[in-house]
Amino acid sequence: MRQKEPRFEMNHRNQHFTIVEKYEAESQPMHWHDNYEIEFVTSGEGVHRLNNKEYPYNRGAVYVTRIRDYHEIEITKTATVHRIVLPERCMPERFVRSMLKNKANLITHLGEEMITHIENLLLLLESRPKAENLEELYIQDCLLNVIIMLFTRSVNENPGDRHRPDGAKVQDVWLYIEDNFRKKLTLQSVADHFQMNPNYLNRIFKEHTGVTVYAAVKVFRLRYAAKLCRQTDMKCSEICKTCGYSGTANFQRDFKKEYGITPLHYRAAAKEGYFDSLDAKDDENKE
Repeated sequence: MRQKEPRFEMNHRNQHFTIVEKYEAESQPMHWHDNYEIEFVTSGEGVHRLNNKEYPYNRGAVYVTRIRDYHEIEITKTATVHRIVLPERCMPERFVRSMLKNKANLITHLGEEMITHIENLLLLLESRPKAENLEELYIQDCLLNVIIMLFTRSVNENPGDRHRPDGAKVQDVWLYIEDNFRKKLTLQSVADHFQMNPNYLNRIFKEHTGVTVYAAVKVFRLRYAAKLCRQTDMKCSEICKTCGYSGTANFQRDFKKEYGITPLHYRAAAKEGYFDSLDAKDDENKE
């Protein structure tokens, strides 16, 4: 994805979030985000696979991706997209609760009148650097209302799957792993929690996410470990235990394989400022 620098930062009750400038979307492999995001497509064509379900990626499509959702995008005709990135601490608590409980994908497709309304608002924001006396609070208020409307509409239009196909089960497992990776998780314990055969669970999980259950657990543990290395003075043994590892040797081996250096060298690099951009992003996500 070719993405420009953030162009407009809002402060709602001293909580900052950023709107990313309009960009041309490119095909992307499967990935997930550390923030809530809204993607508003204004032109082009393609397919959006969100949690293993396919949706059209065309004018009027709005996708709300939560922390934990995984998705990929296949562009067939140049697509123009506006993306709004929302740190979790900036979201109204009731919407966060509603979204996390909702098992369905949060999507909606806007009519032309609403598309035009949002496009006009974005154009107004784009003109901000040229107009110093622009009524910023009014613009912030309008945009916040649009964001809440999109979240509300997506949640209400997708009350949850009545049937539980494999893709939906995998999404539940993904959420469970992220909530519990600090605990002693094994394929068997996860399978027992969902009353599933472990071999069957591992097979459908890999089919839908591209990784095994164990690999997903390891990803979450190592991401958290890296964050602790950057932002705390915890000993390596403490980080190892906090992240769910049973032994320091396995933790150090996995960490070096993932990041190319040991946790101690990673921390030293962090103190030199090599990961300042990651720390700034983490700070936005603190509640």
